[in-house]
Amino acid sequence: MFESVDEVKKALENNEVAISPVLTPGFPPQVQPFHFIVYDKTGKSIVFEPIDGKLKVYDNPIGVITNSPTFDWHMTNLRNYVTLGANTPDPKKVFGVELKPLGQGAGMLGLPGDFTPPSRFVRAAAFAGSTIPDAKAEQGVMQVFHILNSFDIPVGAARTIEEGKSFSDYTMLTVVRDTKNLRYYYKTYDDQNIKMLDMKKFDFNAKKIVKLHTLTKQKFEDVSGKLK
Repeated sequence: MFESVDEVKKALENNEVAISPVLTPGFPPQVQPFHFIVYDKTGKSIVFEPIDGKLKVYDNPIGVITNSPTFDWHMTNLRNYVTLGANTPDPKKVFGVELKPLGQGAGMLGLPGDFTPPSRFVRAAAFAGSTIPDAKAEQGVMQVFHILNSFDIPVGAARTIEEGKSFSDYTMLTVVRDTKNLRYYYKTYDDQNIKMLDMKKFDFNAKKIVKLHTLTKQKFEDVSGKLK
């Protein structure tokens, strides 16, 4: 329906879009506080969130979003991590004693590693900001998948009890979108092989909805016979 982020933003501001609060199968029995992000092929991005019955729209210069709390809160929280960096810091002297970093990665010392939305937001911003751009799209896609590996939640590591039932939050689907070449890549919790959909091969005016089930199983390649 839209060619650019600017068109989406205009539609949101003109109340041409409605977000319906619905229960999500497999989630706790409450309407979940979803947060929405949109990109276009230029790399421009906006975030919009339903807050107290109204849609809040934010420009998103870093292209990152996680869950609660709100996007503006996450952007303020980033100020707690302004000392993080990709480069290993230089040694420092304390009372005449030279203290050297223990190894590569010391520039990111203090980066939060838990699965809460605020920590994931900081990690995503740090990794996105330190990524080395690649000239080839497929290599860039692989780079993004490597980044997203840091957000892969295993079953059992994050769970809650709601009305006597245990709900485990885990990474069911990991997606990378190539907005320039209109390709959609994904892998699932049970199948880590990366699959691709070329959006240019679909007729978006078609009357029939086509589907593909994502519940496939990982296949392990036996390379024992290849050793020489």
